[in-house]
Amino acid sequence: MSTLQKILGSLKNGRRTLRPFASIAVKRSQGTSSQIQMNPEKDTKLTIPATHTSSSEHEQEDHKYEENIKKNILENSLQFVPKTGWSVESLSAGAKAAGYPTITHGLFPNGGGDLVHYFNVRCNEQLVDAMKTWPKADLQEKVPAKFVENAIYQRLLMIDPYKSTWPKAMAIQTLPNNVPNCLATLLSLVDDICYHSGDRSVDFNWYMRRVGVAGIYKAAELFYLTDSSQDCNATRNFIASRIRDAQLIQTALNLSPVAAAPQTLTAAFTTAKNMLGINTLK
Repeated sequence: MSTLQKILGSLKNGRRTLRPFASIAVKRSQGTSSQIQMNPEKDTKLTIPATHTSSSEHEQEDHKYEENIKKNILENSLQFVPKTGWSVESLSAGAKAAGYPTITHGLFPNGGGDLVHYFNVRCNEQLVDAMKTWPKADLQEKVPAKFVENAIYQRLLMIDPYKSTWPKAMAIQTLPNNVPNCLATLLSLVDDICYHSGDRSVDFNWYMRRVGVAGIYKAAELFYLTDSSQDCNATRNFIASRIRDAQLIQTALNLSPVAAAPQTLTAAFTTAKNMLGINTLK
């Protein structure tokens, strides 16, 4: 059992946990080992053959145990984000709500960055589950524009409960320690969107499409934060417009790669800035 298990096991819900049995390892003359369990309530002894597990199995169990605790704390922390933001305060409150000491927030070295990352991963998984149920019969293009539009729009709507705090979350993601996770979840998102929309390309267009969708998503994310229209219809229209622009660029590349090169480089540079959250709406 790891130190973390011992500490959390004794402190959970603010009280120590007492074990009813004490185990003592002994060796017999035949060279085999066993455990004698002593029941303090009865003056009897039971001999049980010892079970042996490898150190790697112990490590896996400890890792799984710790990951489950982290996930539980992060999930409980989200309810406090509207009030205390993507912060250590939310993590402490989440730990308390999960039945652990508030100091357990020390499990998250990146603080609010770990909470933002958890939220992004969870939303991406929910979007994938939703896209799997969307009809595919009308998918004629390699990457159907309407499918991509719906996917980006639905993903943005998942931010709605935390919309007022999301600018801070975007700023947190640009910190050096958080950039790798930010890019990983963004690229995972656009790859899932392209894949479930029917994209099975293995050529250079595979990269072009995903970079394009990433740029559209980040630009739409910025626009969404300023959108006060009913049902965020302005955001949906913005997404559709950006997708049309991307289709025009792709058409230009296919027809005249040399002539389209300057525009493509400019678009790629803008996309890179969008992915890092550097661009802002004017």
